[in-house]
Parts: sequence; C-alpha cells; structure tokens
Amino acid sequence: MQITEQTDISVRLCALFMKLAGMWTAENDREQRIRDYTLIYSQLLNVIALCISVRDMYFRWKLHDMLMYSFCNFLSIITVTIKIFILPMYKVQLLDLLAYTRKHFWNGNYDEREKQIMADTSKYSILFVSFVILTAHGTMVCYVVAPLIENIGKNETERMLPFHFWIPYFQKSPIFEITFVLQVFNLYHTGVCYFCFDNFLCIMNMHAAGQFRILQYRLTKLSDTGKETPNQPASTNLTDYAKKSYAQLKKCVQHHQALINYCNQLENSFTIVLLGQVLIFSVLICLFGYEVFLAKDLSVTRRYVFIFLMVGSSYLLFMFTYSCNGLLEQSQGIHYAAFSAPWNLIPMTQTGKTLRRTLLFVILRSEKVCALTACGFFPISLDTYRTVMNVNSVISFFRTIFIFTIQNPCFWK
Repeated sequence: MQITEQTDISVRLCALFMKLAGMWTAENDREQRIRDYTLIYSQLLNVIALCISVRDMYFRWKLHDMLMYSFCNFLSIITVTIKIFILPMYKVQLLDLLAYTRKHFWNGNYDEREKQIMADTSKYSILFVSFVILTAHGTMVCYVVAPLIENIGKNETERMLPFHFWIPYFQKSPIFEITFVLQVFNLYHTGVCYFCFDNFLCIMNMHAAGQFRILQYRLTKLSDTGKETPNQPASTNLTDYAKKSYAQLKKCVQHHQALINYCNQLENSFTIVLLGQVLIFSVLICLFGYEVFLAKDLSVTRRYVFIFLMVGSSYLLFMFTYSCNGLLEQSQGIHYAAFSAPWNLIPMTQTGKTLRRTLLFVILRSEKVCALTACGFFPISLDTYRTVMNVNSVISFFRTIFIFTIQNPCFWK
C-alpha cells in the first residue's frame, strides 16, 4: 500500500495540532490569515501562562513543596516559550520542508520493497505520536480534575483554580467559574504547543531516516539488468549494464544530496529548540520525580499530575532522541550500502572507472553523518537520552534535595 499524507494517521494528527498552534501550510490567503492569527493567539496565551506561573512562584517562595510545584510549571511553560517564539522565525523554512516531504516522501514512486520501508516508518510514527498525545491529554485532564476534587466541601474563600491567581476577588462567583474555564482553555492550548512541535520533528526525522534506508536499498541493487541473461554478447551486456548502473548511481547521488540538504534545514530550524529541551528536561524529569516520591505537602490529586508529567516528559525525550538517533544511524549506513553495490561486476571501462570513483566519494561523504545537534555542542542521539536518564544521577539528585531539606528546614522559612 502506498503511504501518503491522507493514509498516515500520524501525519493527520500532527497536522491537526500544528494547525491549532498556527504552524501549518495554507491553501489560500484566508487560511494563511487564520494561521497567522492563531499563532499570535498561541504566543499571547503563552505569555499569560508565564506571568501566572511567575506570580505563583512569588507568593509561594517560602512554601517548599508548593514552590517546587510552581517551579515545575514554570519550566514546562519555558519549554513551550522556546518553541512558540523561536520556531516561527524559521516558519518559511519549515513549511518548505513540509512541502518537500509531501511531494517527495509521502507521494513518491516506490517499488514493493520501498513501500514496505515507508509502511514501517509510518507504523513507528503512529506509535510514538499517539502515545505522546494520550499522555499529554491525560496530564491536562489531571490538571483540571485535581482542583475540582480538592474544592469538594470547601467554602467560597477556599476554592482553588488550576493555577492560583492569589487575588481574593477571583474566588467569588461567577468570576471564579469564568476564570476556571479560561484557565482550562489556556492550559489546553499551552499543552498542545508543548508536544505538537516534537511530533512534527519526530515525523520529519523518521521519514528522512526511511529515505536513507530506501537510498541504501537502491545503492545495493543499482541496476537490475545485471541479474538478467540476455542474448547479446557478454561484452555488450556488461557495457550496457555499466551505463545503466552509472545512470542509477547518479540518481542515488542526487537523492543523497537532497537528503543532506533536508537534514541541514532541520538542523538550522530545531538546533536551539533541541538544546533548550535537553537542558530543561534534564531538570524537569528530576523535579517531577521529586514531586512524585518525596514531596510531603502535595495532595494525591496533584501527585497524579506529576506522574503523568514524568512519564510524558521521559517519553517525549525518548521520542525525539530516538528519531534523531535513527537519522544518524541510517545516514551513516550509506557508506556500507555504497561498498555493497555491485561495482565488482562492472567492467573497467571509462564508465566503470567513473562509477567506482563516484562510489568512493559517496563513501567518503557518508562518513560525515547527518545528525541534529544541540546548537553544535553535541549530537542528539539515544546516548543523550541515556545521559539524562542516568539512574545514578537521578537518585543522587533526589538524595541531595532530601538531605538538604532535612538539614536546613529554616531555609524555606
């Protein structure tokens, strides 16, 4: 089955949430205006959420566990801020990448083996994207349900919002109910911006890695005419085979150059975001774990929020590091595929010599892998995920905070 944008569920889900964030292609000027207004709306809601979070931390400065709760929310919003304000600077470049992917990846001409590679890529994309969406929505539901449960049996002055305003006037009806609904809308839109760009990056990476797999397959087979037994003399057959193989190799080289440019554009667009995500997730996952296992003054319903946040953030980190790692490995595999090409069957004619030199250049170029980096400091791969999720460092972080809390209780007073 041919994998297209219409049949790939992960692409359709990604498109839906990217449209909610205001970063997707438009069919006409009217849709483009809607996308622009939606993006401005997303940025405005993010600024409001950031202000609420900073104000909440200010009033909870002397409350240990509640300050940690507010600080976790603040870092999560900072992650969204990095994405929603930096990626629009590369909007034209990202939309060009999307148009290229739609034309050459999702609607390309493939044989049966190449279609199977695209189908496998689509299955993994659906798995990653669906789990992230479910976890994110579970977290947002917990944020909404937690204050509703805690407000049971409380009077008007004790009621809680999902995110505290610290203004008594907002606890009175109907201002409280209106503010609650507005915060839910803000929460959902901020949550969508939290994961939609990562889904987009994951899909782009995985389909680019799939294209590298297809390129490897094409290099190993080059021209199928070498498997035939023609009635022509052997010398004529080998000469034609060399010409057809070289013509196929030129297409593979052009394909390789296009994929390199594709990865360079991804790198230019997401390099700052990746650095921010890795650094912030390194802190967030530890803080989420602290809130789940060590926080004392946190209610059970709020603790469930951090369980979802810890699982979702860990999986989100795994998703984009795994997709970046696949891109790195598959681009590196080009030099093995080039060496496995049937160059030994090609006669030492002028065309045969040129083909061997071209294969040598392909091998040398593929030694420099296509990898996404964190502003050039380090490549993003599964090693990045293992470093962040190192069990010893996480346990050490928990132990340090726990001992510091016991030995310095007056610090928070």
